[in-house]
Amino acid sequence: MKKILLLSLCLTAFSAFSQNFWTAKATTFTQISRGLDDISIVDNNVIWAKAYDGASETPTNVRQYTRSIDGGNTWVSGNINLGLTQTSLNVSSIHAISATTAWVTAYSDNPAAVLGGVWKTTNSGTNWVKQTTALFNNTVDSFTNLVYFWDANNGFCQGDPAGGYFELYTTTNGGTNWTRVPSANIPVPLEGEYGYVHNYEVVGNTIWYGTNKGRIFKSTDMGLNWTVFQSPITDFGGTASSGSYSFKDANNGLLVKSGTTPLLYKTINGGTTWTAVTFTGVMGGRDLAYIPGTNSVVTVGTTEDPISFTSYSNDNGLTWTVEMADTQVTTLKFKDATLGFGGGFTTSATEGGVYKFTGTQLGTELFNATTKLAVWPNPAQNTIQFTGVDVASVKIFDILGKQVLAQNFSITGTNSTDISNLKSGMYLVQAADANGTVSTVKFMKN
Repeated sequence: MKKILLLSLCLTAFSAFSQNFWTAKATTFTQISRGLDDISIVDNNVIWAKAYDGASETPTNVRQYTRSIDGGNTWVSGNINLGLTQTSLNVSSIHAISATTAWVTAYSDNPAAVLGGVWKTTNSGTNWVKQTTALFNNTVDSFTNLVYFWDANNGFCQGDPAGGYFELYTTTNGGTNWTRVPSANIPVPLEGEYGYVHNYEVVGNTIWYGTNKGRIFKSTDMGLNWTVFQSPITDFGGTASSGSYSFKDANNGLLVKSGTTPLLYKTINGGTTWTAVTFTGVMGGRDLAYIPGTNSVVTVGTTEDPISFTSYSNDNGLTWTVEMADTQVTTLKFKDATLGFGGGFTTSATEGGVYKFTGTQLGTELFNATTKLAVWPNPAQNTIQFTGVDVASVKIFDILGKQVLAQNFSITGTNSTDISNLKSGMYLVQAADANGTVSTVKFMKN
């Protein structure tokens, strides 16, 4: 179909699988080669994802989800029941805000008979109720791509142009009432332009979505007013051109053009303009995801051999390190530097389907974008050193906020602290200079 972003369907061997980046978990779908193409992380415990058929080049219609309430260690799958006429409906995206409440979008193969739209569950997926005020009722052009909620009330859903302009809706009451965004608020679509299923990015109140013309639409007010910019590629999901983009904040982002030799671009103005990035190492072109608030970004890809791999960068894409060769990962989603997931494929009802990030390779949070403080090495084993700031004293806290170490330095400058007695895990270090100015970063103790 015209709308589905391309995903490799070949299942790779798991002979080289190791646990230094991803750990395989069971999504519990009974069907073999059931994949994931959209993941919604609510918090450290609750994660939802939607399934697709990864077994054939002409995928069957799948209306299934899987959900975890223990941080992605165990999952329970279920069906997305959209009603008696659901055989024509294809689930296009999923977004959740709690263990009980989630939304999905669906588009119709036969809109003259049954309309697509937005459905909501408030009982963990047992029942799904259509939210009828998100009309999507143009029987020729309506096509529902994605839904996103900032909280229990404020949400946005996006569809293709219908009636001459993109069919976008916003809500302020959880979807009880959806209001179509006026055409005056949205740039005019190009001839034949449309969006893609679950192809979007969100940072704060800013949301972006890409199109088959390689353009990126952007709203800074949760979907009410829009601008549009041309990206460096001509299509975000076509056979001749495709790509992925991700933002670490409202201004800075990366875009990868897919291919056997991926090309990388960066923006420093929220997507208005893009410049080519010269990088070293091997970068994947299938999907790209920033770890929010850090300089770290993860990609997945496949070599010509073909060999599937994951790679990561801790310096905004300048250098890349390959991990998990011969492990096929599809879509990516990260909450932070310690919690992230990759789509996989089931090998049985009790094996495979999703990967959980279990490594320590990803970078530190940028608590203060202007700080020059650096902690290295990171991860560390025995000592950490401080550079960029004349450090007079440090305090180290564990993830529960308990102070575990404090040290004063008689001579400011580059200093080191012995952390060999700390347990493995994530820590927060507060470093003060002679004037009492405090800089804060995270580091990982191996």
